Amino acid sequence: MTTSHQHADRGDRPESGTPPRPDQEVQGAAALVRLARELRLTETDVDELVYEMVHRGASGAYNNGAHPRLGDLDAFDAVHDDADQQASAINNCGLEAQVAALVGAFGQQEVERMLRDEAPGHTHPNGVS
Repeated sequence: MTTSHQHADRGDRPESGTPPRPDQEVQGAAALVRLARELRLTETDVDELVYEMVHRGASGAYNNGAHPRLGDLDAFDAVHDDADQQASAINNCGLEAQVAALVGAFGQQEVERMLRDEAPGHTHPNGVS
């Protein structure tokens, strides 16, 4: 698959701007899996976050000219079909894989916020729970 997700500005990076070490990212993902379970989130609850993450990357790939030999609509369909397959593959691997993928894309602090927002009973600022 040629679809990749774009990395968000990661709030868990040290001030020097260097990315976290892989072992820090793994530990952070493991802590977030524990948090997700404490919040009573299941892999089904996190599915949509993964789809949104992967499709955001697909949109970026499309906007940057992915599949230039295809027509506009076919290129759009191709990157988003690839994104559906990629997200499905991640989601089929369970909560640990989902959280690890999200941490890799957004960083630990942002994923913690996302998980808390998905928690049952959480009231969103715009009044939607």
